[in-house]
Amino acid sequence: MSNANSPPTAAAGKNLWQYTASAVGILIVFGFGCLPPIDPITPMGMKVFGIFLGMIFLWSFVSILWPSLLGIVAIALSGYAPMREVLKMSFGDQVSTLVLFAMVLFGAIQHAGVTRYISRWFLTRKIINGRPVMFSFVFIYAAYVLAVLSASVLPVILFMWAILYDVLNEVGYKKGEKYTTIMVVGTLFGTISGQAAKPFTGSALMIIGSFEKAANASLEYLPYMLFGFIMSSLAVIGYALLIKFVLRPDMTKISRISIEHFDREKLPPMDACQKVMTFTLVSFFVLVFLPSIVPKTLPGMSWLIKLGPLGVVIMFLAALACLRINNKPALNFTEMARKYVIWDVYFLVCMAMAISAAMVNKSTGITEFLRTMLDPLLGGHSYLLFAAILVIFGMSITQFANNGVMGVLLMPVVKVFCDQTGGNFEGTATLLIFALHVALLTPSASPYAAVLYGNKDWLSQGDTFKLSLVIILMALLLYVVVGIPVMRMIY
Repeated sequence: MSNANSPPTAAAGKNLWQYTASAVGILIVFGFGCLPPIDPITPMGMKVFGIFLGMIFLWSFVSILWPSLLGIVAIALSGYAPMREVLKMSFGDQVSTLVLFAMVLFGAIQHAGVTRYISRWFLTRKIINGRPVMFSFVFIYAAYVLAVLSASVLPVILFMWAILYDVLNEVGYKKGEKYTTIMVVGTLFGTISGQAAKPFTGSALMIIGSFEKAANASLEYLPYMLFGFIMSSLAVIGYALLIKFVLRPDMTKISRISIEHFDREKLPPMDACQKVMTFTLVSFFVLVFLPSIVPKTLPGMSWLIKLGPLGVVIMFLAALACLRINNKPALNFTEMARKYVIWDVYFLVCMAMAISAAMVNKSTGITEFLRTMLDPLLGGHSYLLFAAILVIFGMSITQFANNGVMGVLLMPVVKVFCDQTGGNFEGTATLLIFALHVALLTPSASPYAAVLYGNKDWLSQGDTFKLSLVIILMALLLYVVVGIPVMRMIY
């Protein structure tokens, strides 16, 4: 949307680009299927693949919401399935519904202010006093934890950045100083690590939905989150070590920071609503993890397995809406949905579920085509070498295309190569999902990378690119050398 103060020529140029890119995307959606089939893709597969390619183009260069709705209509018009079935594949998919309700539940927890208490706990540990590297680690790790516990990553980024700006201003850091860039970029790195750690919201759930369609099985949450906790913690530790031994900024000013800075304004004791939401948060994780921990024959486990994560979320929403605190519902569903449901994400997931179901269908021939195309790169290797190449390929390609979209596209292909090499598909998918979320080299890598590059008040784009490249190379080495063995131990 153009700014009211933008020059007319700039606004006109932006509108022209939007209309031109939209026209190109729509042409791909409806025109690609008219081309002669590329063996082994079938004529129907060409239509489905064209819709997918058009979606990638429109999502990357135009918008998220309206192209997602257009894509749902295009699938029905392609003849792949009638509109009623397409709606079941998209809005009726369990993944889409879980995204919607999880945003409301975690939004209510965030709205109650629980995350403020968590961040304050991290930033008032005495270990940061006079230890600038430790402060850097704790601050970035706090961003990671808050991202895990929040409905959306973007509010966490803005919240932690606001705290960081206050600290930097107080001790005298300015835009362009090395430590400033390191911490602003590092905070975003911590939050996107937390974004991947939740298998029931956002882009991670979108890719998991594609995995479950390809595997015809559900992903176990406990090993997924255990792997994420280990690798994300090691990644933040690795970044702190880079600060100390490789980047080596001037940290004289930040060494004056102590816990008194963050504890000057005491938070009041938690009120009744905050205590209820904290209990809800802990109980939710316990209930979604229990089926992976205890024997399924224990009393109540069959009931919990039938509910699944979606049923658990809905149960908590119903209970909180019923519970009254200070003569008000503990959770006002309408208000929380209005504030915390990110409709771009919801419609993106709905469309991704529909198109991924179509793409993995054998009648389209798309999976076999992608396997053939990637066979020279991924095929003919041992599992360990295949996994290493997959991480390098995935982490490289996601820097130039949306990570969620790339994950949806790659999941059925990864299944084929895991079957060939004897690798564990669930473990390999988990490894790839986390690797794909280290996406911050270019604005097109993810919406949060675009936010990073748009932060011109504190960052220069050149410095951002250089530091992002360092982070990606560090993460690449970490996931190949440590991530693959850790994944094989867990799975």
